Amino acid sequence: MTDPRPLLAFPPPQTGPIPAATSPTPYRPVQGPSAGRQGTRLTPQFQTLRVALEAERAQLTEQTGSPEPELVAVFDLAGTVEAFMRAAALVDGLEFLSELQEDKVDADDDFFYEADGETQDDKVPQSLYMVMTNAQAVTELVRLFELWQEDQSITFERGLNPLKGVFGLLRAIRRWGPEDRVRETGLLEQWREDVAVGQSIARVEIELWYRDDPTSRTAAQEHVADIVHSSGGTVLKSSDQEAIAYHAVLADIPMSQVEQVLARGPEAIELLTTETVMIVSPSRPMTFPATEPTVADQLRFDTTLPEGRPQVGLLDGVPLANHVCLQGRLIVDDPDDRGEKYAVGQLNHGTSMASLIAHGDLLDPGPSLRQPIYVRPILEPHEHFREERVPPDDLLVDLVHRAFHRMFEGDGANDPAASSVRVVNLSVGDPTRVFIRRLSPLARLLDWLAHVYNLVIVVSAGNHMLVTPTLVTEDLSDVPSLQSTAARSLYERARHRRLLSPAEAINALTIGALHEDAAVQELPATVVDVIKAGTPASYSPVGYGFRRSVKPDVLLPGGRVIYQAPVAEAGKPVELDAVLTPATGPGLRVAAPGRGGELTGTSFTSGTSNAAALATRAVSNILDMLAGLTQEDGDFPFPDAQYHPALAKTLLVHASGWHDLLGTMRDDLGLSGQSIRRELTRLLGYGPVHPERIATADRVRAVLLGAGSINKDQRHSFRFPLPSDLSASTEWRRLTITLGWLSPVSVRTQKYRMARLKFTAPRDDLAIAPTEADANAVTKGTIQHQVLEGSSVAAFASGTSLSIDVDCRGELERFPSPVRYALAASLEVSPEVQIDVQAQVRTLLRAEVRERARAQVPAR
Repeated sequence: MTDPRPLLAFPPPQTGPIPAATSPTPYRPVQGPSAGRQGTRLTPQFQTLRVALEAERAQLTEQTGSPEPELVAVFDLAGTVEAFMRAAALVDGLEFLSELQEDKVDADDDFFYEADGETQDDKVPQSLYMVMTNAQAVTELVRLFELWQEDQSITFERGLNPLKGVFGLLRAIRRWGPEDRVRETGLLEQWREDVAVGQSIARVEIELWYRDDPTSRTAAQEHVADIVHSSGGTVLKSSDQEAIAYHAVLADIPMSQVEQVLARGPEAIELLTTETVMIVSPSRPMTFPATEPTVADQLRFDTTLPEGRPQVGLLDGVPLANHVCLQGRLIVDDPDDRGEKYAVGQLNHGTSMASLIAHGDLLDPGPSLRQPIYVRPILEPHEHFREERVPPDDLLVDLVHRAFHRMFEGDGANDPAASSVRVVNLSVGDPTRVFIRRLSPLARLLDWLAHVYNLVIVVSAGNHMLVTPTLVTEDLSDVPSLQSTAARSLYERARHRRLLSPAEAINALTIGALHEDAAVQELPATVVDVIKAGTPASYSPVGYGFRRSVKPDVLLPGGRVIYQAPVAEAGKPVELDAVLTPATGPGLRVAAPGRGGELTGTSFTSGTSNAAALATRAVSNILDMLAGLTQEDGDFPFPDAQYHPALAKTLLVHASGWHDLLGTMRDDLGLSGQSIRRELTRLLGYGPVHPERIATADRVRAVLLGAGSINKDQRHSFRFPLPSDLSASTEWRRLTITLGWLSPVSVRTQKYRMARLKFTAPRDDLAIAPTEADANAVTKGTIQHQVLEGSSVAAFASGTSLSIDVDCRGELERFPSPVRYALAASLEVSPEVQIDVQAQVRTLLRAEVRERARAQVPAR
């Protein structure tokens, strides 16, 4: 970057209520069948629930002191009923458990949309509401249902009227069954693999329905333990976390149980038919294979040692703390004594992550981190193989929660271990939890922690190393053709590269990887590099995230992966095999334990963990920059330090963009029409982070920062003054606006994100239009990032300012406190244009400072 300039602060925003919409979007209700039709359809289904409860009671009559039998009922609705949870709480014997949004379904004769009296073909939403119910509650629901059938305008007892909407939109009511308990968990697939390789036991994570009453939770856990023990299994651990409605048991069950399920279906064993169980997932700890190091002749890095309290927390493996690159840079807090299990040669993943966070790629290192890194080991070495893994006898959610609690609250009589930490790196997840639509417990935990502790949590999107391109071997020397073919092959297999838990967390920064590194060696003829540099890596997952939000958020270099040159009959497709190159590259060069105990070992690695580590490093540098900002005379003040985490998250994303990738990937993938931005958002998120644009400004690019705390139904209006030299100009210009926040979450509802912030990008004054991420996806998470460009004549009067309105709406009725948010906006023109954008914007801002100062001087 030439001619660096300072960042600027927005004037304080005007605050007030969100104005009523002048043209509100008309509400379009789903049309349902008549009350008589609903009675015909649903009365037998209610009766089925009654019969099931009577059967349960009959089984319990001989047991003294048996509780009233309960079952989990699923209300399958064509749409949503916002107040269902509150209404359910008013029916004795009914307890709301959870809500799940399904994919939209085709309209039918019963449920459809209508416009101008004509039936529409649009798909209809489908929502599942799960409630625990007993016979008394079912009887009461049937009574209310019959009253509604007789008179749809009837007024129910106070608080129960939302049930009328439920009855009108109810597709079906049924029990939560064995198939529900294994759906989208990967359990059956994993069990087939276990049987094929001759496993003797199957380890599972059993998630129980989270009951409001602690006594009910204890009884449910004891019941599940009895089932496990009676089948010949063992209970290893349990966890009960009220904040995220998580109640789980880790258990081993014998393969005889597995074989019964594979032979006869999920209903074959009691564990999958008991009412207290929500889902059962395979427990397969994430593993990190060891790499072969090389000893560096001379390592080049910034030797300045850090000072002060840690700002970065790293949850990973035990690092080689006395490696020459790391000595004096780490605070290793190992209360579980995991370090005692490691041999020196096994200290791989934690060492590499710490190395990247401290220095970046050792082939192109940057200034070392200013503060020491707090490291909490959560991995351990495998007792048989050369790899590290999550401890198999622990529930990962519980392990991560304990680590955060120790950092910020302390454990036992100990003080907080690292309360100064503001960004936490977690590149460890659950390989069995492929995100489809249901948020994983670990994602829910991270969302809650980020909001409660005001943190930036950086997570890797996961790796899909086994998903490789397929080529038709014609001419290996035609590199552009090979790269285009590889890109299309990976695009066609995108459904096999979904996010891995906890990458779907909405408050976290989820990082994907670019096929990029600083290695420049010439590759031998036995390998091929078929992915274009600077495009998404073949192993990096694709989105979308929860409720079709943008995920991964951004992409950073993860290291290139190369492949064996294919040997196959010309014209026939061949799937490529990846080649590991830890000693020679390509990849990112990281610190590693040397072969003979040397402390100068390095290795070349690839993965989204690398990209996440680089993102963590960038966020820490942004936090340093924010801490060093000072208000100069005549400028507006910068936001308070409490907003620095939200600002750091926002500024990292603000430096991202598709830029030239839009045309490159559009052409390679053959995209056209309305699908271009939607599909590229799924593949790129908000795009690669451009390091030269992180928290920087220059002559042709002015960057303004703002932040605040906002309540439900409030609007904060920011003003960005426009340089007069841009008026009537046809020069290319770009406006980038990024809004980031940390939302409280409601873990039992599909709304989940309690605070929905949004800005509407101004277009008219600058004659610009959105060019990158899909307009619908950008408003679904906790980062809204929009890029607008144009070169048409922009006619505006001198003194004009862009108005950027930040609106806060509540997905639920209220949230516990005002929500912290941050806003970054930049206006830029081409470097060839002789306009000093930054200077003109600053002059206009300073004029407003003087004007406000004069207005505050009392008249004499």
